[in-house]
Amino acid sequence: MKYALIALTAVACLSASAGAQDATDAESIARAYMAHYSAVDFDAMEAYMAEDVVFDDPTALGEGVGADGLHLEGREAGLAMLRNFAETSHPIELGFVWDTVFASNNRVVFMGEVNALYPTDTDGQTFRWRASQVTVVTVRDGLVVHHQDFANYAGADQSLVLAQ
Repeated sequence: MKYALIALTAVACLSASAGAQDATDAESIARAYMAHYSAVDFDAMEAYMAEDVVFDDPTALGEGVGADGLHLEGREAGLAMLRNFAETSHPIELGFVWDTVFASNNRVVFMGEVNALYPTDTDGQTFRWRASQVTVVTVRDGLVVHHQDFANYAGADQSLVLAQ
């Protein structure tokens, strides 16, 4: 019995170590992916995406968005949406600031704000769109398989600021 308990404890510790390593790897991948997202570098994001990645934003509002928000399946569909956003809105950066980041079960949760900047027609001035945001990125086999955004679209702060 004593040896069985020791063996079970050793297996549990090894499993916990493997899980911690997986969480660390998932977090590292998710952080790199989100850094590219923040910088509006969608081409660089592509390298982190599984072919069958799913994009969800149940809080999304706007033309062409259903009552359940945005749901896209597949890397090509997700990239097409992101590239269309870049072509029509011309963001300078999404400027995410994460107050809290944690990983659990291959999911990396980012909690903070989006501080998006957009050009204006006035020299020395940009438009800022800032809102609370939570993003959950699921990583499997070294690739992002699910990207979920939850933003406070209705409560966003919109203002003109000095260009950086």
